[in-house]
Amino acid sequence: MSESQNLPNLAIGYSRARLLMFFGGSLLLTLLCAALAFSWQAGTNIARFVVDACYVGAVFFGLATFRMLWRLVAARQPQVFISRIGIRDTRLADETIAWSAVRKIFPWEQRGRKFVVLKVDPLIAQRFSRGFATQALALLNKALGTDSVIVDAGGLTMGAETLLETCKQYWGAIRPPQADQAEAEPEVKPEPVS
Repeated sequence: MSESQNLPNLAIGYSRARLLMFFGGSLLLTLLCAALAFSWQAGTNIARFVVDACYVGAVFFGLATFRMLWRLVAARQPQVFISRIGIRDTRLADETIAWSAVRKIFPWEQRGRKFVVLKVDPLIAQRFSRGFATQALALLNKALGTDSVIVDAGGLTMGAETLLETCKQYWGAIRPPQADQAEAEPEVKPEPVS
Protein backbone atom coordinates (compact mmCIF):
# COMPACT_ATOMS: atom_id res chain seq x y z
CA MET A 1 0.00 0.00 0.00
CA SER A 2 1.49 3.33 -0.99
CA GLU A 3 1.81 6.35 1.25
CA SER A 4 -0.82 8.30 -0.75
CA GLN A 5 -3.46 5.66 0.00
CA ASN A 6 -2.94 6.10 3.76
CA LEU A 7 -3.70 9.85 3.69
CA PRO A 8 -7.24 10.69 4.85
CA ASN A 9 -9.53 13.18 3.15
CA LEU A 10 -9.60 16.46 5.11
CA ALA A 11 -12.39 19.03 5.35
CA ILE A 12 -11.35 22.35 6.90
CA GLY A 13 -13.92 24.92 7.99
CA TYR A 14 -13.95 28.27 9.72
CA SER A 15 -12.95 28.49 13.36
CA ARG A 16 -15.85 29.90 15.38
CA ALA A 17 -13.50 31.26 18.05
CA ARG A 18 -11.45 33.20 15.49
CA LEU A 19 -14.58 34.47 13.75
CA LEU A 20 -16.05 35.63 17.06
CA MET A 21 -12.81 37.47 17.80
CA PHE A 22 -12.87 39.16 14.37
CA PHE A 23 -16.57 39.94 14.78
CA GLY A 24 -16.03 41.50 18.22
CA GLY A 25 -13.11 43.61 16.98
CA SER A 26 -14.94 44.88 13.91
CA LEU A 27 -18.08 45.62 15.96
CA LEU A 28 -16.02 47.57 18.50
CA LEU A 29 -14.33 49.60 15.76
CA THR A 30 -17.68 50.24 14.05
CA LEU A 31 -19.18 51.59 17.27
CA LEU A 32 -16.11 53.72 17.98
CA CYS A 33 -16.12 55.28 14.52
CA ALA A 34 -19.88 55.82 14.64
CA ALA A 35 -19.62 57.48 18.07
CA LEU A 36 -16.98 59.90 16.79
CA ALA A 37 -18.76 60.49 13.48
CA PHE A 38 -22.13 61.27 15.02
CA SER A 39 -20.56 63.31 17.83
CA TRP A 40 -22.10 61.28 20.60
CA GLN A 41 -19.53 62.81 22.92
CA ALA A 42 -20.93 65.69 24.93
CA GLY A 43 -19.31 69.11 24.43
CA THR A 44 -16.29 68.01 22.38
CA ASN A 45 -15.38 69.74 19.15
CA ILE A 46 -13.98 67.40 16.54
CA ALA A 47 -12.26 68.51 13.32
CA ARG A 48 -14.25 68.03 10.11
CA PHE A 49 -11.56 65.74 8.61
CA VAL A 50 -11.75 63.42 11.63
CA VAL A 51 -15.56 63.30 11.37
CA ASP A 52 -15.35 62.42 7.65
CA ALA A 53 -12.72 59.77 8.34
CA CYS A 54 -14.96 58.32 11.06
CA TYR A 55 -17.91 58.13 8.64
CA VAL A 56 -15.74 56.16 6.24
CA GLY A 57 -14.47 53.99 9.10
CA ALA A 58 -18.01 53.33 10.35
CA VAL A 59 -19.08 52.17 6.88
CA PHE A 60 -15.94 50.07 6.33
CA PHE A 61 -15.98 48.39 9.72
CA GLY A 62 -19.77 48.02 9.52
CA LEU A 63 -19.37 46.02 6.32
CA ALA A 64 -16.61 43.98 7.95
CA THR A 65 -18.91 43.29 10.91
CA PHE A 66 -21.67 42.15 8.56
CA ARG A 67 -19.21 39.91 6.70
CA MET A 68 -18.00 38.29 9.93
CA LEU A 69 -21.60 37.79 11.06
CA TRP A 70 -22.39 36.14 7.73
CA ARG A 71 -19.35 33.87 8.07
CA LEU A 72 -20.42 32.93 11.60
CA VAL A 73 -23.80 31.85 10.26
CA ALA A 74 -22.24 29.95 7.34
CA ALA A 75 -19.35 28.51 9.39
CA ARG A 76 -20.96 25.11 9.65
CA GLN A 77 -19.79 24.06 6.19
CA PRO A 78 -16.19 23.18 5.36
CA GLN A 79 -14.41 25.60 3.03
CA VAL A 80 -11.19 23.79 2.05
CA PHE A 81 -11.03 20.12 1.08
CA ILE A 82 -7.73 18.25 0.81
CA SER A 83 -7.65 14.72 -0.60
CA ARG A 84 -5.27 12.35 -2.33
CA ILE A 85 -6.52 13.73 -5.65
CA GLY A 86 -6.07 17.45 -4.96
CA ILE A 87 -7.20 20.53 -3.08
CA ARG A 88 -10.48 22.43 -3.40
CA ASP A 89 -11.12 25.85 -1.87
CA THR A 90 -14.83 26.61 -2.22
CA ARG A 91 -14.13 30.28 -1.57
CA LEU A 92 -12.30 30.41 -4.91
CA ALA A 93 -14.16 27.88 -7.06
CA ASP A 94 -15.92 24.54 -6.86
CA GLU A 95 -13.19 22.83 -8.87
CA THR A 96 -10.50 20.63 -7.43
CA ILE A 97 -6.90 21.46 -8.27
CA ALA A 98 -5.19 18.14 -8.97
CA TRP A 99 -1.86 17.63 -7.23
CA SER A 100 -0.40 16.65 -10.60
CA ALA A 101 -1.09 20.21 -11.86
CA VAL A 102 0.76 21.80 -8.92
CA ARG A 103 4.37 22.69 -9.71
CA LYS A 104 5.42 24.23 -6.39
CA ILE A 105 3.95 25.01 -2.96
CA PHE A 106 5.34 27.82 -0.84
CA PRO A 107 4.30 30.20 1.96
CA TRP A 108 3.74 33.90 1.45
CA GLU A 109 3.15 36.66 3.97
CA GLN A 110 1.58 40.04 3.24
CA ARG A 111 1.05 42.59 6.03
CA GLY A 112 1.01 39.97 8.74
CA ARG A 113 -1.40 37.63 6.92
CA LYS A 114 -0.09 34.26 5.86
CA PHE A 115 -1.08 32.47 2.69
CA VAL A 116 -0.31 29.18 0.98
CA VAL A 117 0.57 29.67 -2.68
CA LEU A 118 0.11 26.88 -5.20
CA LYS A 119 2.10 27.43 -8.37
CA VAL A 120 0.04 25.58 -10.98
CA ASP A 121 -0.11 25.11 -14.73
CA PRO A 122 -1.18 28.36 -16.46
CA LEU A 123 -4.41 26.84 -17.85
CA ILE A 124 -5.47 25.78 -14.36
CA ALA A 125 -4.70 29.23 -12.93
CA GLN A 126 -6.90 30.90 -15.55
CA ARG A 127 -9.92 28.94 -14.33
CA PHE A 128 -9.50 30.46 -10.87
CA SER A 129 -9.23 34.09 -12.03
CA ARG A 130 -12.85 34.59 -13.07
CA GLY A 131 -14.54 35.50 -9.77
CA PHE A 132 -14.59 38.94 -8.17
CA ALA A 133 -12.54 37.87 -5.15
CA THR A 134 -9.96 36.15 -7.30
CA GLN A 135 -9.71 39.18 -9.59
CA ALA A 136 -8.92 41.25 -6.52
CA LEU A 137 -6.20 38.73 -5.67
CA ALA A 138 -4.85 39.02 -9.23
CA LEU A 139 -2.78 41.97 -8.05
CA LEU A 140 -1.13 39.66 -5.54
CA ASN A 141 -0.60 37.07 -8.27
CA LYS A 142 1.49 39.52 -10.28
CA ALA A 143 4.05 39.59 -7.47
CA LEU A 144 4.09 35.79 -7.29
CA GLY A 145 3.70 34.98 -10.97
CA THR A 146 0.56 34.76 -13.05
CA ASP A 147 0.21 31.01 -12.66
CA SER A 148 -0.48 30.90 -8.91
CA VAL A 149 -3.52 30.13 -6.79
CA ILE A 150 -3.58 31.68 -3.33
CA VAL A 151 -5.23 29.79 -0.47
CA ASP A 152 -5.96 32.05 2.51
CA ALA A 153 -5.79 30.31 5.87
CA GLY A 154 -7.26 33.29 7.76
CA GLY A 155 -10.13 32.28 9.99
CA LEU A 156 -9.80 28.55 9.29
CA THR A 157 -9.44 25.90 11.97
CA MET A 158 -6.02 25.05 10.52
CA GLY A 159 -3.23 27.64 10.65
CA ALA A 160 -1.18 28.66 7.62
CA GLU A 161 1.91 26.67 8.65
CA THR A 162 -0.08 23.49 9.25
CA LEU A 163 -1.98 23.98 5.98
CA LEU A 164 1.31 24.43 4.13
CA GLU A 165 2.83 21.27 5.62
CA THR A 166 -0.36 19.29 4.93
CA CYS A 167 -0.42 20.43 1.30
CA LYS A 168 3.25 19.55 0.89
CA GLN A 169 2.65 16.11 2.41
CA TYR A 170 -0.27 15.31 0.07
CA TRP A 171 1.53 16.81 -2.93
CA GLY A 172 4.72 14.88 -2.18
CA ALA A 173 2.85 11.59 -1.80
CA ILE A 174 1.76 11.50 -5.45
CA ARG A 175 4.95 12.86 -6.99
CA PRO A 176 7.49 10.43 -8.42
CA PRO A 177 10.93 10.38 -6.81
CA GLN A 178 13.06 13.29 -7.95
CA ALA A 179 15.95 12.77 -10.32
CA ASP A 180 18.37 14.22 -7.79
CA GLN A 181 17.36 11.53 -5.30
CA ALA A 182 18.17 8.74 -7.76
CA GLU A 183 21.44 6.94 -7.37
CA ALA A 184 24.31 8.78 -8.94
CA GLU A 185 25.75 6.83 -11.83
CA PRO A 186 29.51 6.86 -12.26
CA GLU A 187 30.67 9.28 -14.91
CA VAL A 188 32.11 7.77 -18.01
CA LYS A 189 35.37 9.43 -18.98
CA PRO A 190 35.89 9.88 -22.70
CA GLU A 191 38.74 7.94 -24.22
CA PRO A 192 41.49 9.95 -25.84
CA VAL A 193 41.37 10.06 -29.60
CA SER A 194 44.66 9.38 -31.36
